[in-house]
Amino acid sequence: MKNIKDDLNKQLLQQKKPGKLNNTKELKAFQETAQKFADLENGIAVLSDLYNNKSYIYSGKIADELGIFKKNQLHEIESIWEDELFGKLNAEDVLQKYLLELHFFQFIKTIPVVERKDFCVISKLRMKDKTAGKSLLHKMFYFSNQYEDVELALCLYNFDFTQAFQYEGAIINTATGNIIKQNETENASFLSTREKEILKMLQKGKQSKEIASLLFISINTVSRHRQNILEKMKVNNTAEACTLAMKLKWI
Repeated sequence: MKNIKDDLNKQLLQQKKPGKLNNTKELKAFQETAQKFADLENGIAVLSDLYNNKSYIYSGKIADELGIFKKNQLHEIESIWEDELFGKLNAEDVLQKYLLELHFFQFIKTIPVVERKDFCVISKLRMKDKTAGKSLLHKMFYFSNQYEDVELALCLYNFDFTQAFQYEGAIINTATGNIIKQNETENASFLSTREKEILKMLQKGKQSKEIASLLFISINTVSRHRQNILEKMKVNNTAEACTLAMKLKWI
């Protein structure tokens, strides 16, 4: 999880034009939107300034229920990650959320700036305490500036009206209702069948030479698959890849 989060953090924070937000009025408008959501939905709104690595957190009554941020009080934190809230959530779901948001960031950069506000991530997140019987609904939007950098991220959380029994997430076009990417279904094909097969063998402690013999392929082919796995999963070695793949139930 740390590697995916670190990669997402790096991509979000290391964009072309570091420094102050270009439009203070625009920031204020988004802050007002975040506050209104928290008031209306009794939810939590997190507005993150990706240029300065800080967030503004607005919370309604949900914060009291979860035992976190004080209701109706603005919190400013020196981070773009609301870790106090993540600590209340199922760790595997947070991992899936990071992975989907990494895909979302890569996707949104391919969309014209004027259309980017029409897309968001929606996730159903289970609580860490399985006996709680509650789930959170999370929505996230990215907002870009004149340089086409993603300057602000707005995350909205409120209680879901149905309990989630597994992670569900998607990138959607809110204007058309079209699903761009659905994590639950597409994660299964994130790695190829051969890559999963090799990863399972690596998990069992088999070496590349043995894997090549069992699969009737060359050692070079095994090495190429191993490298592809590391690049796709954003991890440093196959041990981390195996651990992450097990958490995501890919193997």
